[in-house]
Amino acid sequence: MIWKAWRERLIYLAASLFLAWHTVAMMLAPVPAQNVIVQAFRTLFHPYVTLLGIDANWNFFSPIGASYQWRYVIEDAAGNKHTFKPITEINWLSPVHRWYEKILQEPMISPDLYGDYFVKFFCRKQAALKPVAITLVTVEEGEFRPQDYLLDKNRTTDAEYLTETPVLRGLCPQP
Repeated sequence: MIWKAWRERLIYLAASLFLAWHTVAMMLAPVPAQNVIVQAFRTLFHPYVTLLGIDANWNFFSPIGASYQWRYVIEDAAGNKHTFKPITEINWLSPVHRWYEKILQEPMISPDLYGDYFVKFFCRKQAALKPVAITLVTVEEGEFRPQDYLLDKNRTTDAEYLTETPVLRGLCPQP
């Protein structure tokens, strides 16, 4: 009987400690690491927040823009160009959407390291189009003012707010 009471208290204590740990981790994740104390805590919490995918920065509080939606352009044998946005193929309600979002940023962050892999991957994926080459393109958002919002413009789809820059062009392996 006494062991049951101790077990319940121990479970309550463990759950309370986990709740406190998780709350501190969520609050520290977006804080800039300019303070020595914050850096020490970030080192302690880094594996946990990375595992859960909550290792965000201050941009966490702003809407996700088009920069997360880089594109790849397929040039087929007839000279036609087909544009695809890989992140739109993943349901944004899916729990793995954030992980895919991070993975799909890699070719833009390190095109020399990952670019060739993604070029070959998209060549195989879009084989029905008979691709000759693929170009990876970054998308940068321009300045969007409140007046633009009132004019019912969209900063993530209207071409006047987006600047596309080719990052890497790779040839598809021919059979």
